[in-house]
Amino acid sequence: MSNKQDKLNYLAELTETSTPPFFDTLSEKELTELEVYVKSIVSKGEAGLDRLFESMSMMMKFIPNFILHAITPKYIEPSIAARITSKLTLKQALGVTTGLPIEYIGDTAAYLESQLAADILSGIKKNRAEQILAYLVNKHPLKTLDILEHVSKDLLKIAQPLIPNSLSERTGLSSARREILDKLQQL
Repeated sequence: MSNKQDKLNYLAELTETSTPPFFDTLSEKELTELEVYVKSIVSKGEAGLDRLFESMSMMMKFIPNFILHAITPKYIEPSIAARITSKLTLKQALGVTTGLPIEYIGDTAAYLESQLAADILSGIKKNRAEQILAYLVNKHPLKTLDILEHVSKDLLKIAQPLIPNSLSERTGLSSARREILDKLQQL
């Protein structure tokens, strides 16, 4: 994949919308400048928060999962839960995830890095993973494609019948999203 395409994919994954068509007309230099600018905005907005989320994840290690299952959906927004989850080990994340509502897991996955969301989905029991995928497809279709880029063929087979045909007709999809749609259609 080209460096330009990598930059376009990065920008596409930042939101759950298609990228503006003019992004495709930008030169690689202009895309690099845009990527650096966007990263600086994100970095400024998140300044200092990493230490807070690391502290929260450290505290979570000492709270039994059954208590976390009860309080997390009630008091922690999915966007915050995603930041905390990113500071946990995969084993810890799976331990907490197993007792949370499907909707909460799906909404949190929408804020996670796609690779981490895929790793968590891969570690969950098959029937629960299917329920989460169904929720993600309905509520966060583009993020679902980003996550599916990192899953096994078995999870792709589970996801394939859940993907609506209308999704493949959307314009402005990044090349990575188009590739995963093509891969799903070939199953």
